[in-house]
Amino acid sequence: MTLLTPGLALSALDLLRLLHRNALTASGLLSDLKRVGGMPSAEALSLSQTLNWLEVDGDGVLHPTPAGQRACSQGDYRLALRQVILDFADIVAPDWLQNATYGRSRVLAFAGPGIAQILVEAEVATGVADDVVEFWDLLASMARGYRDDRLLAIGRRGERLTLAHEEARTGASPRWIALDSNQDGYDVLSVKAADDPAPLSIEVKTSTVGTTGSMYITRKEWEQATDSPNHTFHLWDLKAPSPLLAVVDVAEMARHIPTDGGTGEWREVRVPFGTFTSLFNAVSL
Repeated sequence: MTLLTPGLALSALDLLRLLHRNALTASGLLSDLKRVGGMPSAEALSLSQTLNWLEVDGDGVLHPTPAGQRACSQGDYRLALRQVILDFADIVAPDWLQNATYGRSRVLAFAGPGIAQILVEAEVATGVADDVVEFWDLLASMARGYRDDRLLAIGRRGERLTLAHEEARTGASPRWIALDSNQDGYDVLSVKAADDPAPLSIEVKTSTVGTTGSMYITRKEWEQATDSPNHTFHLWDLKAPSPLLAVVDVAEMARHIPTDGGTGEWREVRVPFGTFTSLFNAVSL
């Protein structure tokens, strides 16, 4: 898709308004109208389709979707551009979106000149008016959802690898605890060995950036680890061509867990994957 710019955004909005007044098919639009709002009609059509602003009826005629109607009904130029950004972030989930959780200066620095200019013209690049703050809060909320979805997908990959590894190691089918509930403080329930059916709880941590990544251990996860008779941590490095696994026991992990002090109480700790570099090995699955 063509890079998003203020001109392209406004052309897509103009296209929606045009379709309110005229019955056009996609082919008719492209053949009869070369430009919309100063931009090639093909680019305006492409952006509108990307943002799910258009639908086609049984006769092939283009109509604005509810999302498209919402975008083009914004009477104020600034509000219309804000809606473009929000729809673009929601549908496309561009790389720059993750910066919204760190504040608008990060977005303006990393989003590229087209997006930055839209934000300037939408009058959200500066200022602290309530509507400006609300815009950035919405964008940050989208970013957190996108980031959480991505982290969940990465975590699930590691959990699946642990399930396969444990079945190969023990000959028994482990239970995927985290799939049913994330409140138990561990992810997989296996057994100690093929000849030892004692339960083994496993907390799985996964990195796609190798040993430069970090894991986060919550207090609940640590309490589960220390309360369980048999518990271990599986650390998966997915950066390598083939997955690498480090199996870390509770005693080894304990060296990197903080203690409470005074009235203070720790809730979460970050531990670098690189701490356990020597423990990573290739596994056959």
